[in-house]
Amino acid sequence: MRPRGVFTASFVLMIASAADAQAPAAAPQLIAVTHTAYSKTTELFAEWRPLIAGQATRLTAHLTHTGDHFKPYVDGKVTLTLSVEADTANATVDGPERPGVFRLNVTPAKAGTGRIAIDVVASAGAEHFVINNVPVYPTMQAALAAQRTVETGLISYAKERSWEEDFSTAPVGGVFQGAARMFMVPSSAIVRDGAIAYVYVQRTPERFELREVRTRRTIGDAIEIISGLRDGDRIVVRGADKLPRK
Repeated sequence: MRPRGVFTASFVLMIASAADAQAPAAAPQLIAVTHTAYSKTTELFAEWRPLIAGQATRLTAHLTHTGDHFKPYVDGKVTLTLSVEADTANATVDGPERPGVFRLNVTPAKAGTGRIAIDVVASAGAEHFVINNVPVYPTMQAALAAQRTVETGLISYAKERSWEEDFSTAPVGGVFQGAARMFMVPSSAIVRDGAIAYVYVQRTPERFELREVRTRRTIGDAIEIISGLRDGDRIVVRGADKLPRK
């Protein structure tokens, strides 16, 4: 005869397995959309859930004073205008929720291809940013169907954390030297693992690719990169030693 305890344990496992089989799958979630833009003195990093007609959506605008050291905006009035054909929706906030972080709630009236304008008036001056070709979906299902796969293997580094560090990024520009293309970057942009050199290439202000590069000579405080970078890449030039490696 099977012991009573064994029978009871088997019965419980059967019930648990049946419950797992009947449990509904987790509902798919919308993935945030991001957009990054730069003026001469400001970085805008905007993040929002895909827009759906008739549904309120919160857009978070991270505003950073750029230069040798990136610092958050501590004041400012931010106005968002979403236009879809002749229809517009507006949102305004008179100051940051916390340094650098401005939250704006907007409800698009109709589906279509939209345009977002973000205007900033702060003690440091005024800024105007435009985000074109912003989709506004008719339904949640349409928004989910249009989602792209999230890129994996990138390194996360919160915007708020970068504001606390001696941190900045800058675009690289190549120069010709004969038939070769080379880049000069500050030595502070290079991190090493033994003999291998890397730089952090920005995908968004919170997501980075740790990319291997080949270096050659040092000129003053700059290092020549002979492979691994492309025109238009934006890299971490200060604070690279503070970013995680994984």
